[in-house]
Order: sequence, then structure tokens, then C-alpha cells
Amino acid sequence: MEPQSSFKPRKNGSGRSPLLVAACALLPSLCGAQVDSASIRQVLAAEDRRFGAMVHADTSALGQLLATDLTYTHTDGAQNTRAEFLRIVGTGALRYASIAPEAREVRVFGSSAIVTGQSAMRVEAGGQAHAFRIRYLAVYRHGVRGWELIAWQSTRLPT
Repeated sequence: MEPQSSFKPRKNGSGRSPLLVAACALLPSLCGAQVDSASIRQVLAAEDRRFGAMVHADTSALGQLLATDLTYTHTDGAQNTRAEFLRIVGTGALRYASIAPEAREVRVFGSSAIVTGQSAMRVEAGGQAHAFRIRYLAVYRHGVRGWELIAWQSTRLPT
């Protein structure tokens, strides 16, 4: 014989349980990512400024967009700290001729954001010009200077 319960959930005017309504309302924040169009626009604007600073080798502007604890991983697996990355861009050891994003998706998690994207790249390294496409993952943190890059990982796509 099954135990009997006298519990009957209350219903609101829509015929749904108040607990169900509350759970559905809280679900996006409980699951993490939220749709925050202002933050998404700000992250993309910061990324566009960063790409522009890289193309123009403007290390002053670039430095404002990179977190002090940055980890920058290139398509060949080489990793740079913030200081190392600013140095190779500033000295021209790595020159970005163009960075053209083709597709980007931004997910915001409070004061952090993740960008997944694809981009066409033209770079010059070691006196050699290279043109290729990448898929990338960029992690941003919102700090006192606005959105700053804390991690970058890119993979070269097959031609």
C-alpha cells in the first residue's frame, strides 16, 4: 500500500504551481549565462578595440585591454604573458596586418564573458607573411578599466 499525502501544491491564476513559476524565472541565473545585450555589446567593442590595437601595434591601447594575469596562447601552442605579448607586438616580432572576425558568440556570466569566434588573420612573423583562419576562445573579465582579456586560445583552421 502506497503512503498517502495530503500535500496539494497551490496554484496561481495561470494554473501553475508558484514554485514552478519561481523556478522558471530563476532558471537563467541558476544556469549561469545570461542575456545581457549591453554587456555583450561592451565585450565586442573591447574585442574590436583590442584587434585594432594589435593591427596598429598600439601597445598603450592594447595594454589597457589586457589583464595583468593574461595567458595568451597562439595557434602553434606558444604561450605569452601580458608583458611578453606586449613586447612581441610592440617590437614587431609579430605583426598583425589584419584581423577580420567572421563570426562571434558572447556568453556573459556576471563579471566574466566568454567569446567563441572565427576570424581571418594576416600576420607577419620572422619575416614571413601568413594568411589563415582561426577559431578562438577569448575570456574577458569586467574590472575597473572595463572589459579586459584574461585568456586567449586559438586554433588554426584547415585551408
